Amino acid sequence: MPADITARAHRLAVLALPLLALLAPVPPAAAGLPEWPSGRMVLDEVADGLRRYRAARTPEAKVAWLRKLAPTRDPGVALALGEVMDNDDDVGFRAFCLLDHYYVPRLAGFTSGDWAHPWWWKNEADLCRRANELPR
Repeated sequence: MPADITARAHRLAVLALPLLALLAPVPPAAAGLPEWPSGRMVLDEVADGLRRYRAARTPEAKVAWLRKLAPTRDPGVALALGEVMDNDDDVGFRAFCLLDHYYVPRLAGFTSGDWAHPWWWKNEADLCRRANELPR
């Protein structure tokens, strides 16, 4: 008989262990940042830069933001450059130069010139479409 009681106690212990695990207190979760930020937490530096460019009050500040953003070759930046490149001020001239330098592809044998206007007229609609597709 003692062997029968030992076997029953063993079976009972095996069946009770999962229940005891469910009843055990759960340690508190560690507070902290998630391993990967959600999409809402990621700051789009180009979009932020464009907002700051538009909010800039002086021509020097506007040019500084355009100079910082142009190397990204972002379609939204190209739109901002194209919108002001025909202005008769320093911002317009700098925008024209930045658009010509960073966005207009070079033809064989040509390194500079007034390629920005024809390129802009040809690509403005595509730039608008591409800029609208980007998450902001």
